[in-house]
Amino acid sequence: MSAAHPPGPATGAASIFDRVLVGVDETPESLVGAAQARVLCAPGGHLAVVAVAETYLAAHAGMAAPLARDVVESDTAAALERACELADPDESRITTGRLVDVLRDECRSAGASLLVVGARPHRRLGAAAFRGHDVELLEDATCALLVARPGWGPSRPSRIVVGVDGSAAARAAESTARLLADRLGAEITPVVPLAAHPDLELLRAEREDGVLATGGVVDAVSHAATESSLVVVGRGSDAARIAHTLRCSVLVLPEAR
Repeated sequence: MSAAHPPGPATGAASIFDRVLVGVDETPESLVGAAQARVLCAPGGHLAVVAVAETYLAAHAGMAAPLARDVVESDTAAALERACELADPDESRITTGRLVDVLRDECRSAGASLLVVGARPHRRLGAAAFRGHDVELLEDATCALLVARPGWGPSRPSRIVVGVDGSAAARAAESTARLLADRLGAEITPVVPLAAHPDLELLRAEREDGVLATGGVVDAVSHAATESSLVVVGRGSDAARIAHTLRCSVLVLPEAR
């Protein structure tokens, strides 16, 4: 007998993430995002890759600024070429500016349903102090955000993990996770943290595949996920901790409207 699915958005598996925007810079991490974006993009959907050469940073090179600018532009152009090989986008282009600002504007103007960036290696304290691009985008992205890490692109995640704590954000995340699992043919693991004091009778009525775990949502999801997993979470107090703590790709959904 198949598990009953909790109610969620009416969006079907075939159309979820039908407009995907990938941000690429000169770092190899952004190429991971390009590969995984193609996997998550809906069949027949539109995938755009925007490479951003952050040439303004060359000013820190002093007298060598012109050379540094040329290097940034060259490396970014090469990254765009490689990203296009991985993602086979419908649209691609290169521009200059600050990565976060460009992606924020592009996301709004294009009506993107998913924004994808590569997760640069950093300590959580460093990310908070130096304002990594994923930190800023987590705070104000108007669409879903994939913080991509190596592990399953360009194939598919081996498992989709979602924390279920009874909140509206968690229910929406589970609905999206199930839609993606159906489309990708991936196993899904809904993790129920006992620290959230769930209604176990309601849990049994709604799903048969929930896994009980000790601790809070962050610890529960961390224990269930591997590097080849995709974790789906709703934007909220735990989203940033999950996105920066885990070693796998994390999909953060926007607040329900």
